[in-house]
Amino acid sequence: MRGADAKMAATAHRRGGILRLVTRRRFLTAAAALTTGCAGRGMSASAPEGGESHVRGPAVDQFWRYARHDYFTGLVIDTQTDRVSAVGQVIEVASTSDSGNGRPAVNGSWGGPWLQQYLGASRTSGPLPSEMQAPWGMVLVDPHWDEIQLYERPIPLWPMELRPGWSVTINTQYKTPESPDELPWQLTMHAHRWEPIAVPAGRFLTLRYTNLINFRFTNVSERVAAQRQENIWFAPEIGRWVARESIGTFYQDVGERFHETSYRSELLEWK
Repeated sequence: MRGADAKMAATAHRRGGILRLVTRRRFLTAAAALTTGCAGRGMSASAPEGGESHVRGPAVDQFWRYARHDYFTGLVIDTQTDRVSAVGQVIEVASTSDSGNGRPAVNGSWGGPWLQQYLGASRTSGPLPSEMQAPWGMVLVDPHWDEIQLYERPIPLWPMELRPGWSVTINTQYKTPESPDELPWQLTMHAHRWEPIAVPAGRFLTLRYTNLINFRFTNVSERVAAQRQENIWFAPEIGRWVARESIGTFYQDVGERFHETSYRSELLEWK
């Protein structure tokens, strides 16, 4: 019996040692994940093996060129290049249209009071229709809609955590050059899964996420219940999306449902 007791004691001791080891490993793993998560925005422990776990940072002259297709017909309606033109307290991404259909520049004084919160004395030059991020991945001025939009505070351009299941709902206000009124803007962003995708620029591993946007137009007497839905394939290695689908709808007072211009953009080249 004494031999059996000794054997049982030795087994228990080994199990206790293994348990302590496993517990310590779990603790260290959790601590490392927490440290990584706090170290920088965009880090994720859930990226698939071989995938990017962080977003490429901005640098002047990085660019992404896209073909914009009509969502319903598939016809190319424009080719647009987004280029990083300034990196500082605010990152400026200037956009140009190869077809010459780009929106005209807006006087730099528009939205001054809000922009001064972020730009201060280091305000970048260049036309305001440029996309303004403050910081990287958080958009303050978004020129990609029919009207340039200035948000009350920066909102995410892509998931703040690169992992499936991440979700956020943000309620804010926005302004346009046509109206000084603050208009409601509600964004719900949800990350779905990692997906490989092939576009003209190549094949990329992307995190697919969706945006559901409920908002009000400037002319609220005619357009009501406005909503935009987006599917976006984001490639951390290039610091931007490689494909983006956007569909917008609204109702008028007469009760009829209308579509905004809806499109799909695909990456042609990048640097």
